Amino acid sequence: MAKQRREKEHEKKGDHVCLRYSILAQNARPSNMVKPWFTEINTTLLTLIPKVNMPTYVSDYRPIACCNVWYKAITKILVKRLQRVLPLLIDYSQNAFVPGRSISDNILLAQELLTGYNQVRLPAQRMLKVDIQKAYDSVEWDFLLEVLRLFNFPQQFITLIEQCVSTASFSISLNSSIHGFFKGSRGLRQGDPISPYLFVLVMEIWCKLIRHRVQNSTQFQYHWKCKEPGLINLCFVDDVLLFCKAHIPSIQVLTDALNEFAIMSGLKVNPTKSQTVLSRSVQQDRQRILDYVGFHEGSLPVKYLGIPLTSSRLTLTDCRPLIDKVDTRLAGWNHLNLSYAGRL
Repeated sequence: MAKQRREKEHEKKGDHVCLRYSILAQNARPSNMVKPWFTEINTTLLTLIPKVNMPTYVSDYRPIACCNVWYKAITKILVKRLQRVLPLLIDYSQNAFVPGRSISDNILLAQELLTGYNQVRLPAQRMLKVDIQKAYDSVEWDFLLEVLRLFNFPQQFITLIEQCVSTASFSISLNSSIHGFFKGSRGLRQGDPISPYLFVLVMEIWCKLIRHRVQNSTQFQYHWKCKEPGLINLCFVDDVLLFCKAHIPSIQVLTDALNEFAIMSGLKVNPTKSQTVLSRSVQQDRQRILDYVGFHEGSLPVKYLGIPLTSSRLTLTDCRPLIDKVDTRLAGWNHLNLSYAGRL
């Protein structure tokens, strides 16, 4: 009798579990996804981190999104899925957040391309260092979803990404207190685990757009070291370098691609922080090129991804700012009882 009673109780519990699972599975389908449920865990606290020592303007702060733990758990699962296919989708001119690629690839390649910029006898070349204004905050959601469809991601995955970016609500942490509650209308959150990977996919469209315009142009001329590999740009998230011969038709192809991409994606170039680096052999059309581009002229060494790039071997003076940063970091360890492993 006791055995039969336990079997009946087990059947009842089993029916209850199956019913519960059926309800969850029904709600988990993309067509029946409950938006309020996702909204509850997608609340975000914005913390303003100063970019400079003495911030004066709002632009001197960087907003960092402190996302809900449950939300991060979901997006990290999506990130694991996304990491598997990124090497197949992303061109080798992008090396950020792609498994098997490194930041050093961009630095070493950029250094090699700038070698000889101080020599008059070499061909006239130009490098454009592009700064994208409010990169993460400016991405249009509609464009992002179209990018995912273009790469043939499953509709269920696209629906989850749409909910991740569109159901977010924000409050601001200011002076140890929380203020406001508002919804977002565009952009990706810095602090969201999946944001860097989505941004890399968005930038891949820009890379494809540039290659398409170059291939269809009869006037574009490559940087003299880039013609054989077909290299035009180097990207590491929003740190962008563009290379071509220093003449107006080639520069026009690249600037037209930048303007077209800005209209589609919402990512605009910041002309005050962007710069043009011309080789020493550019003499006659130097000012004409600078006027056409609209960016101020930069000089070597130029900092890229925290490393100074120059046309010749790095000197102690070139590396002094980097050495000072390392010394400052090491000095901060003096009052900490760190083990040797902790110091590494």
